[in-house]
Amino acid sequence: MPTKMPAPSIRIPIELLTQSSFSQFGTVIENPAHSPLPRSQLGPLPTAVSANQGSALKILDVTHMSNLYSLAPSKKPAKAVMNMFVCAPRDLRPHEPSNSMPSSWGDLDFDEDDYGDANRELFDVQILERHPFTTQTFIPMGLSGQERHTQYLVIVAPTLPASLSRMHTGRPPPYPTPKVKKQKSIKEIFARARPSPFTNENAPPPSQFTRLHPSARPKGPGLPDLKNIRAFIATGNQAVTYGAGTWHAPMVVIGARPIDFVVVQFANGVGNEDCQEIELQTGKTAEEGIVVMVDSDPSGKVQVKAGIGSAKAKL
Repeated sequence: MPTKMPAPSIRIPIELLTQSSFSQFGTVIENPAHSPLPRSQLGPLPTAVSANQGSALKILDVTHMSNLYSLAPSKKPAKAVMNMFVCAPRDLRPHEPSNSMPSSWGDLDFDEDDYGDANRELFDVQILERHPFTTQTFIPMGLSGQERHTQYLVIVAPTLPASLSRMHTGRPPPYPTPKVKKQKSIKEIFARARPSPFTNENAPPPSQFTRLHPSARPKGPGLPDLKNIRAFIATGNQAVTYGAGTWHAPMVVIGARPIDFVVVQFANGVGNEDCQEIELQTGKTAEEGIVVMVDSDPSGKVQVKAGIGSAKAKL
């Protein structure tokens, strides 16, 4: 059974999925030529070289994969695995007025007049998970970037410090941590023995993780930071990599038909080292818990309501 965590009443606006907006949580894999953003907002472009006798463009280093299972308590080695997830469209519930505030966006007023002719529905976030020792890449298949009737949401949250996590549950997070030796040798003390990937307080030796993308480095033992949870809308020409230990919702398909995802990660077969879950329970004083506002235009395309690409950002 997953650990239960009380959830505040928060409504989350949808953001456009871009590398800059998502960099805290992982990487976005897409052809820059297909990005809806102007060149000035794309940031540094990846390196590209000619391939296939000049008939193809090879874009290098499009995502950052990491295998941290050498730090797992069991020390059981992991292997690279590729699975397929056939994800059916999620059920959304009708919009209801609420006094909830969108997280991480301050006191924005998303009232009835704000979305005009758009249709608003709600998705309740009931569970979050993470893979503490591996990155996880979702690659959609058979979905066009111009598809307006089927898209998918990427819902993520930062990690709280361990001390704040105890306040939410009354006990330390029930996750595996490496066994700490009672006594350390002088050599270990001066060499700064390898830290636990679940320790927020001790920074890892610079030589160990600096080569990794920041989102792929180990996170602490903390629970998800629900007040800063975010939701991004992704198109068929975008794949996404969750950084190791990044809290995220199971894949959320929005629209008319299922999406097939090829999922690439490492795994060692030890359940609580491969995947950890948190069940979100609406708090006693909360109206509805964590909710993503899904606004769509008459054609069914999901609308961006916050951040880069939103109507408010253009004002």
